[in-house]
Amino acid sequence: MAPLTPPPKSLALASKSTTWSVIWRMLGIVVLLYIIAQAGVSILFGLYFGDSFLAIFSSICLAPFLALFLYVRRPKLTHLIMATPDQSGTNQHQLNNSRVLLTPVPTKFKHHLIRDSPPLEMPPTSTLWTVFCITVLVAFLGLLPMMLDDNPAWIVLAILVGVPAWLFGFSLPVHAWWAFSTRHFQLITNKREGEQMLIAGMLSTIPAIIINSLIFPEFLYVLGIQMDPGSFGDLLSLIISAPVGEELCKAAFVLSLYKLIDSPKRGFQIGFSVGLGFALLENLQYILMSFGAGQYSAITFSATTIVRGIGSIPGHAFWTGLSGVSIGWYLCMKRGVYGRRLGEEGTKWVVYDGASGQVISTERELSSMGKTVRGWLYKPPNKVWNLPQSPLIGISLGMAGHALWNGSSWIVGWLFRDTDIVVQIFASLVWTGIMIIGLWIIGREILAAVMHLPS
Repeated sequence: MAPLTPPPKSLALASKSTTWSVIWRMLGIVVLLYIIAQAGVSILFGLYFGDSFLAIFSSICLAPFLALFLYVRRPKLTHLIMATPDQSGTNQHQLNNSRVLLTPVPTKFKHHLIRDSPPLEMPPTSTLWTVFCITVLVAFLGLLPMMLDDNPAWIVLAILVGVPAWLFGFSLPVHAWWAFSTRHFQLITNKREGEQMLIAGMLSTIPAIIINSLIFPEFLYVLGIQMDPGSFGDLLSLIISAPVGEELCKAAFVLSLYKLIDSPKRGFQIGFSVGLGFALLENLQYILMSFGAGQYSAITFSATTIVRGIGSIPGHAFWTGLSGVSIGWYLCMKRGVYGRRLGEEGTKWVVYDGASGQVISTERELSSMGKTVRGWLYKPPNKVWNLPQSPLIGISLGMAGHALWNGSSWIVGWLFRDTDIVVQIFASLVWTGIMIIGLWIIGREILAAVMHLPS
């Protein structure tokens, strides 16, 4: 067998177009990581509080899921065999599985091992949002009979509708924002890198959960501050523990991908994607909890899914994007250049249509809606915001935005706590709408500035 050698430069390999495959793959991985996160946190709780049974039982439960995650994330390699004309070669070559290759001229074989990483492909953003809207509508109609009548048949219908609605409801908004950002940033990204970014965000939830549910509550307990709902301790958790702990964890995982950061724009893209990965796993739990309202699940599921889809999810992405762009500036200035990504392969992957066999471009032309959105986001270079170049400032701005979102909502609830429940709900919805509008205005300014970043 000939030895493995580095592949030739500018080698082009083809991969079949599979725009939905990454979504199904990420959907499976986020469910797997949710189980791993819960089991891992249970182990720490068992060790901290001296509950050996909880720690041992959680460890036993964790092992197979952790092994499955490592198996799923194993590197995928392609064994490439190249036959090149050579007078000292032969016309007959033995291949694996009892196969023989005959060549019309003498050739020599060269063997290369290449990482399987075709371009990242996503369905059109409009398609994802359309499917999301249909999901919310179907779920509302499927859950509504349970609120109007106590017939057991409606409970069965709610379960049949609720499970797929949960899977689509918590994941599609994240992937819609991911698809939008992938096209908007106009950066060449392969599937392996894109998955790394999203999974890094999912993993960042594990230390964040430990901070929010163990470290900070114990700190408040030492200070004699209670964390009952509506208490001062509850407010501190929302404006200190969650923003500081979560943004630091997300920023740390952005930094862990330093080999991919070759420019400030790439830094923002990675920060944005890490924030989406964090929101994906967090959203899984929030949407699942929305079914806890029982017969009123039609309302709670629809409201929670919509608010998080257009508010909380992009919030996580934008705040971590500020951390990412500042880390990108820092790393690039430290290196002195906006060079190629460290360890980047010279292999070029192309995508082809499985039906026609024709090579297609992953940089597909924007739809009319996409062009309208891009035009709305565009601003001249002299009119855009200056995004932070210091990680200290970038991460601090992310914390401030996160704290404002959490804290203001708590304050509105506290101000109307003694009013009628209808008034409380109305005030909460109005303020949430104001916050979402404010987030979109800020997000528009951030995205306009990102378009002019070095890449």
